[in-house]
Amino acid sequence: MVRFFVSLTLIVFSVAESQAQLASSSPTSSAAPQASPSTSPSRFELLRRAFDQLSPEQQEKVLLNLLRWQELSQDEREVLRQRERVQRQKQEASINEAYQKSGLQLNDEQRAMFRKRYLQERRRLEEQLAHEIQEKRQIGIAAIIETLKKEFPTPKPASGTTSH
Repeated sequence: MVRFFVSLTLIVFSVAESQAQLASSSPTSSAAPQASPSTSPSRFELLRRAFDQLSPEQQEKVLLNLLRWQELSQDEREVLRQRERVQRQKQEASINEAYQKSGLQLNDEQRAMFRKRYLQERRRLEEQLAHEIQEKRQIGIAAIIETLKKEFPTPKPASGTTSH
């Protein structure tokens, strides 16, 4: 969730930046000519394209999270940013540890690919483990419910009533 809020922050920043660029590129502005959007897409345009590629459900989730982000206080935003920084530091430490343990000697391009693949595989592993834990949790919950059913039997209806 924190990662998503950071991404959301970047979107908000990009929107604000593009609005500032639009305002500064007005006909009365004497700023230097800017690159045409068709030759050099802005970050906002890249984000818009990425947003357009999301499913409608994902787009709705992004917009809802954007609204949630906007409603946060500055302190709450800073706490989330700090959590994200710590999470990134841990992630980088994990990548570096994996690289060290691999014993590989890679050039910068190969090392970037190693990092990307490690993150992909690590994410896949974390998702798999989360799924397995959820399955075990459901089995455990079902067992707890059965135990409680035995511990707290349902009262039987009064013998004065008859069923037809």
